[in-house]
Amino acid sequence: MAVAGIAVARDGVPYILGKLTEIRTTYGKQGEVKWKNAKSRNGLVHEAYIRLLFELVSEGRLHFHIRFSRMDEYDHRKSGPRRKIDTVSKAFFQLLLHRPVAFYGADADIYIHPDDGDCTRLLPDQINALNFVGRRMCGSKNIVKVVQPRSSEREPFLQLLDCTLGALAAFRNRRHEKDGISNTKKRLATLAFELTEWPDIHGNCWQKKKLNRWNSVPKIKKGSAAGGTSLG
Repeated sequence: MAVAGIAVARDGVPYILGKLTEIRTTYGKQGEVKWKNAKSRNGLVHEAYIRLLFELVSEGRLHFHIRFSRMDEYDHRKSGPRRKIDTVSKAFFQLLLHRPVAFYGADADIYIHPDDGDCTRLLPDQINALNFVGRRMCGSKNIVKVVQPRSSEREPFLQLLDCTLGALAAFRNRRHEKDGISNTKKRLATLAFELTEWPDIHGNCWQKKKLNRWNSVPKIKKGSAAGGTSLG
């Protein structure tokens, strides 16, 4: 499993939207650009989105944060009544708390717009928890102003994120080596990892704001009496 986010300053939004529009115009792309529809016929658009994300990181216009974890290491019964959905929901919460809140909370107001769905539906209810812990982390009050899921069909930034998230998740889980995945996705997964310039997909580089990798493991794995996560 992987969850991820991008951090963009408000005044940087128009420039990035313009670059996304250029790509869509160049390739005559209509409709949503998502990892799941990265097929041979339209893989060039997804490749352009992946390359753009890393160009923006290099230029300092965007930060990228990703959190990996193995679903089979978690006892989903302990996550909540929705089992796996609650496990993923908690992964989103941890990512929000330990990345945007911890990294930017002392200097900026934070507006969060995750992709809508079952796993993010309850996140708006956690804004007080994010601000409570964020105050202890950063010494600032009311850091998070909004947590409002949006539909990726209408939100270009979520589509930009999803292409690289999907590619790196495939590489991390080694799905790009399996016969069942298309050659297009194999190529894009390898490309995304190469563009990170990371020596390895495992471990953490949590101190780096621009391009941040977090491989999380439960403090006590499935089958034990208690649970949690750590920066392992």
